[in-house]
Amino acid sequence: MSKKEVLRWNNSNKIVELKFNSLEWSGTDTQVSRELTFTLPYNPYDKDFSNAGIKLGDLIYFYYGGKKKFTGTVTSREAKAEIGTVSYTAKDFMQHLLRSNTTIKIKNMTPEAATKKICSQVGIKTVNLARTKVNISKMIFSDQPIYDIIVALYRKAKKTTHKKYMPVMNGRNVSVATKGTSSGVTLYQGKDITSATYQDTTDNIIDRVLIFNDKYKKLGKVENKKNVSKYGVYQSVYTKEKGVNAKTAAKALLTGVTKEASIEALGNIAAVSGKSINIQNSAAKLTGKFYITSDTHKFENGTHTMSLSLSYVNTMEEGADTESTKSSKKNKPKITNAAKAYYFESGTVFHSSKSCSSCKNAKTKAKETTVAKIKKMKKTNGKRKYKACSKCWSQ
Repeated sequence: MSKKEVLRWNNSNKIVELKFNSLEWSGTDTQVSRELTFTLPYNPYDKDFSNAGIKLGDLIYFYYGGKKKFTGTVTSREAKAEIGTVSYTAKDFMQHLLRSNTTIKIKNMTPEAATKKICSQVGIKTVNLARTKVNISKMIFSDQPIYDIIVALYRKAKKTTHKKYMPVMNGRNVSVATKGTSSGVTLYQGKDITSATYQDTTDNIIDRVLIFNDKYKKLGKVENKKNVSKYGVYQSVYTKEKGVNAKTAAKALLTGVTKEASIEALGNIAAVSGKSINIQNSAAKLTGKFYITSDTHKFENGTHTMSLSLSYVNTMEEGADTESTKSSKKNKPKITNAAKAYYFESGTVFHSSKSCSSCKNAKTKAKETTVAKIKKMKKTNGKRKYKACSKCWSQ
């Protein structure tokens, strides 16, 4: 264990330093809750051996170079007597926002003001919330995770600010940061990088977006003609929103060839998910600026290594589903986690009924599931694979 890495345990308000065998600190740029896993020596048969009495819910702190990098609570533990270790997993306080739902109506508030209001419901304080100064006239959320609501609010502001945002934990306080800012890290082939892989795929292409109003009247379209010519049509739909430039919003939905990479390298504590990084590795076609989508930092036997998943494109999560109070949608079912949902493997939307007009000409049978399970289906870039069909849900 290096002097740089320090693990501490709050034992009944007494801070105890722990000598760990190994430690991993990890996170992703979606559902942004960082996690700490560590192993300690364990011997239940020796009365003279001092086993740590860490319990579920206990506070754990991780420091690097004298700076606190993680504050969280123990959520699981596993003892392995035969190899003399016990493993613990701790998660930061973002888990309270991920696992707590609420119903709320936001009216004439900025995302930053609304975030502060919502977080107070579960006793989470806010600090350093990205200032958008964008007024949200009305957004209604029913039985949605608080984390997803925060993302949806800032995603609404993104259409005006053209910035991407992500919630992060700052100790016990939630912050919202601008996503994709530089980590200040550059990794070099033959110096820092021990292995690297590169992949590109057309699986996530959207090269045409049709624009409709809320009466289902087509207003126009935007497309990437070069990609349509080369790969064929992969089409999506955008419904015009009040106060939003429809063409600009539709263009933001266009997606080209997805390029992804992963690297193994000597550790740098600043390289974390949601930040950008510079890579110089021409052998694996990895040269330039990349965005970190997941990171795992491992500390063992005095060494610090890291595994990073990288994307060429800086993206933002979808966020929570919203509801509308328009009378024209009263007879449509609401999008709740328990509601039945129907989808096609080759499609991009999910439906409330197999009788929806979008399903009629389908060559395959619609699969039945729930909205909660649909939300867990992700593309390779971490985005949700399916979105709600505007024809058959009250959104």
